[in-house]
Amino acid sequence: DGKKEKTYCQLLCLLAKLFLDHKTLYYDVEPFLFYVLTFRESDGYRTRAYFSKEKQSAERYNLSCILTLPPFQGEGYGRFMIQFSYELSKKEFKLGKPERPLSDLGL
Repeated sequence: DGKKEKTYCQLLCLLAKLFLDHKTLYYDVEPFLFYVLTFRESDGYRTRAYFSKEKQSAERYNLSCILTLPPFQGEGYGRFMIQFSYELSKKEFKLGKPERPLSDLGL
């Protein structure tokens, strides 16, 4: 939750800005929820991908920004995150769609 973990979410957005040319939002994270895919390794947890979505979206977006870190692209994490965003929409009884443009770096 961008409101509860503001610094962590801002850092996620700044990380995404390194790879996404059109990424503009990185300070105003409070209206967003962040979903982070991590894997446990011998020395701790490592982030592979994340997506964010607006808590209240007038346009009914179920996904605002998505990033799969470059070493893990092409391994299906982006597709998994997109599918997960649709499953969340179903659980919330909200039909939704991703915000455009959807970056190819998300997949």
